[in-house]
Amino acid sequence: MTTVDQILFGWAERDHEGNAGVRPVAHSGLRTLDRWAKRLQYVWATQDGQGEQPEDSASLVHLVFDDEAAVLRKLPSRNPHGRGGATLTHVLVGDPRAIDAQLALGLHDWPGWRDREPDGTGTDLAPLDLDDLREAARPGLAALRDRVTEVPAEQLNALVARVLAEPAEEFSVLTRPQLALPTMTALLDIAGPVSGRPWTFASRESTDKGGHQPRVVFLGARPPQSMYINQRRRVDVTEPPPDTDSARFAAQLVELYREAGPAALERIRPRHPLHTADDVDAWRRSVPVVDGRIADPRVRLDIFLDDSLLERTVARAALVHERARLTGELRKQPAEWLIAALRRWRRLEQRATRHPELRDLLMSEALEACLAGQGPDELVEATREAEPAPPAVARVFGRQVPPRGLDLSRAGHRRLLIVALALRMSPDTLDHADLLAASPAHELLDLVVRYSDRYPQAMHLVLRHLADAGQSPVAARLWYEHGLLLDPVDRIAGGDRAKEADCFRQLLLAAHGPRLDHTAAAALVERAGVRAPLGLYAAALELAADDGAEQRIRYELSEQFLRAEGYAGPGTASGYGSRPRGPVLGGRTAGPGAPPGHSAAGPVPAAAERPWQGPPSGDGSPPPTAGPYPSSSSPARTHSEWAHPDAPGRSQPQAPAAHPDADHQGHGVLPDPARWDPLSPPQEPGHAPFAHAGGPQTPSEGPRRRVPGLGQLDGVTVTIVSALLFVLLCMLGYILLTWMP
Repeated sequence: MTTVDQILFGWAERDHEGNAGVRPVAHSGLRTLDRWAKRLQYVWATQDGQGEQPEDSASLVHLVFDDEAAVLRKLPSRNPHGRGGATLTHVLVGDPRAIDAQLALGLHDWPGWRDREPDGTGTDLAPLDLDDLREAARPGLAALRDRVTEVPAEQLNALVARVLAEPAEEFSVLTRPQLALPTMTALLDIAGPVSGRPWTFASRESTDKGGHQPRVVFLGARPPQSMYINQRRRVDVTEPPPDTDSARFAAQLVELYREAGPAALERIRPRHPLHTADDVDAWRRSVPVVDGRIADPRVRLDIFLDDSLLERTVARAALVHERARLTGELRKQPAEWLIAALRRWRRLEQRATRHPELRDLLMSEALEACLAGQGPDELVEATREAEPAPPAVARVFGRQVPPRGLDLSRAGHRRLLIVALALRMSPDTLDHADLLAASPAHELLDLVVRYSDRYPQAMHLVLRHLADAGQSPVAARLWYEHGLLLDPVDRIAGGDRAKEADCFRQLLLAAHGPRLDHTAAAALVERAGVRAPLGLYAAALELAADDGAEQRIRYELSEQFLRAEGYAGPGTASGYGSRPRGPVLGGRTAGPGAPPGHSAAGPVPAAAERPWQGPPSGDGSPPPTAGPYPSSSSPARTHSEWAHPDAPGRSQPQAPAAHPDADHQGHGVLPDPARWDPLSPPQEPGHAPFAHAGGPQTPSEGPRRRVPGLGQLDGVTVTIVSALLFVLLCMLGYILLTWMP
């Protein structure tokens, strides 16, 4: 780690030798302290700034010696003893190759500068990290470059012209103290390196006399006449320069700098430092000039923020050749710059419609920054408001997905998926077999619970990925612990009954596989109860693997229909034993009479709240308005292989169609009343649509017959009644035979 030492100069009372004055009062253990004490023994701040704020009255100085360089901040102050006019000077000392003019300028507003003298004579200053200083100086230098616009162009032209006329000399510049640092920044950016010792400066001085003066000294006023012979070139920026080729070239450089910034000057600057006026003249002849202005061969990123610059760039037809370079430079811009540009290039802005290629370029780079996890949430929101094209989001998302798919247990992978959906990526992009193959079941279920409201279609596909992972006891346990996901599925379905049944089908496949046996069906019924959505039992009936499972599920369906029509109350006993009739444990709000411990996560609509679609048609088919629930006889849904979202041949997910003609009614979703009682007459108007709420007929029971007015009678009852009638007939015959003569 490279360090920078500190020295604090202040007024010191008389020591044991009787000396008083400005000297080091604190330091960080610098070995060359005595040398710097001699170099800076007359470090006085100009007094014309007393009474102003410290940032306005302080003078910033940069000095370079053979082996060391320093940045000084001189501040008129009042010492702890009440003595006015004492100068407090904070000095940073280090390697001259590290402490250059740009670092010194950038530290003008560094918060680490000392504004007060320390109490006592302690030497407890600590060395500073050079990298930390460079990081702190970067925004300070950028702020000074922004302030160059405060300097009148003619004053900057006058200074640059004098410097280019004699680039190896030293200068004293008469200007307002508030403009000294922006002027020095512009001079350094325009002139670049010059021969001799490097650029050094003092921003606020009252004199330019003395030993080892900086190369540029800024004076607030012309100093009084002195017998001291001064070899410095004094420049009054209010006086226009002579009309020469060098002066006109200086004006062109200033114009290019104010328009295109320091990068434009770097592109046209000569390879070797300037030494004489002949070097400047050779530089002038090498620069292309069009209509009296220097033609910048590169396109600046400011075209995204400045409409006039954009139009001039378009007029030069330079955008086509600079697209690749702009891509690289856009990726280096901070998030604040991208946010400002995105707000100006929204889809309906005039500049965006006139230059769609620039908007696409900006959006592509913003999407890369968002999906790569490099941008803050503010950048994601600004990108979303700019309305990127969903295919563009899908392309960038596809490039960010690892080869083995997303593992949602990793924060970066989950953020990638959610940010892509927030940027309006089409949910169909998730319809790829290997996309979520690496994600554990608990992460998939948690994702559905959290985002089913915001991204219902995408979460529907996440449930399909969960089913594609195969049957898992862990998935079954988690599904039950999440209350069968009744609320998330309801939000995903949004009233679409086919989608509701499909969501529960995927959950059943993940929990119990493609065959739901009697044990699994019993567990499901015990968990769900009669108030569960019809879509859950419809999906379970489709996957029923045996008559026991099918009969159990059909009973629950019939009981729901009876409740919906008012033929069964909340306390109706189940044919399979008594059990609580409340909602799913851990799911929704428990109804009246529910046992304690039921969760209150949210209200559940009663079965009567779901609109019934009317009685079945005469041919036994389900009512046409019930919606096409998918059946198990439909082709299995397959994912397309993971590839680029825009790759040709990409399949789209389609809901399986219903098959009402399936041979085994366990593979249908709604019960078929016609198959329950094939010998029953047509239903008369006004009667309940389902007279029997029991399970399906087994082969051993034989056909059940309906006696009008008596309901259904089984074989035993018919036998008993026949026997009684036979006995009565025999008794009647006996009586008749006995009384006959």
